[in-house]
Amino acid sequence: MDYKLIALDMDETLLTSEKTVSDHNKAAIAKALQQGIKVVLCSGRTHNAVISYAHNLGITGPDQYMITNGGAIIENMEGKIIFQRMMSNHFYREFVKFVKDNGLQYNVVDNEGRTYTSPRDWIDKYTITQAFENENGLYLKEPDQLPDDFEITKAIINGEKTKLDEITEMVHNKFDKDYFVVRTGEGFLEIFPKDVNKGEAVKALASDLEIDLSNVIAMGDRDNDIPMLKIVGKGVAMENGLPDVKAAADFITKDNNHSGVGVAIEKFALK
Repeated sequence: MDYKLIALDMDETLLTSEKTVSDHNKAAIAKALQQGIKVVLCSGRTHNAVISYAHNLGITGPDQYMITNGGAIIENMEGKIIFQRMMSNHFYREFVKFVKDNGLQYNVVDNEGRTYTSPRDWIDKYTITQAFENENGLYLKEPDQLPDDFEITKAIINGEKTKLDEITEMVHNKFDKDYFVVRTGEGFLEIFPKDVNKGEAVKALASDLEIDLSNVIAMGDRDNDIPMLKIVGKGVAMENGLPDVKAAADFITKDNNHSGVGVAIEKFALK
């Protein structure tokens, strides 16, 4: 198969546990780019938390792309947005009331990568991590302190694994009808617009580039990667991936600390 686009999840997929890219992965991506294959970082992270990794991999210019915010934004590497889906301030207020009524920690992110949460005595480590990665500030604001037309790309409930395990079903019951709810990583239960996920984003980008989905490879490790693994020609799960992700994949590569991305690129994409 002549693959023309490779969509890569970042955390626990492309990146090691230390948040670095292995030399093996770098070399394989460089060879793919040299062959004219599009390599697209496809992450729940925001623009600022993805862009430096892309540049360091040589993914640059107006004809290369990245997918951020779990599929809510598709842009080229010069910052031109070709797709964006947001959620309203009405939803934002509903969400904050829900988390407060249930004693939960949260943050939301706008399309500039700014992180917002309610003023309170103690802010959890996952919200702080989110703001640190986004590199665009942590704002302590209530929804009614922001304009009526204020919109967000995603809403995030934060907590330790045991806490999120306890509440995930409740959150699904509350929001599934109108939104896409998914665990995206340790400490993060995220809510997106109903038709926003990595699979829909990869589908939209491939269509825009006139690339058939059978000519696309996607790689990931968590539930939010399943939609893209299912729709592409070759869905690749990491050895460290969750069981449902492995079940949805066509191939299981090595884990993220042993250059599983590079191994799969060499096996399927390089000539």
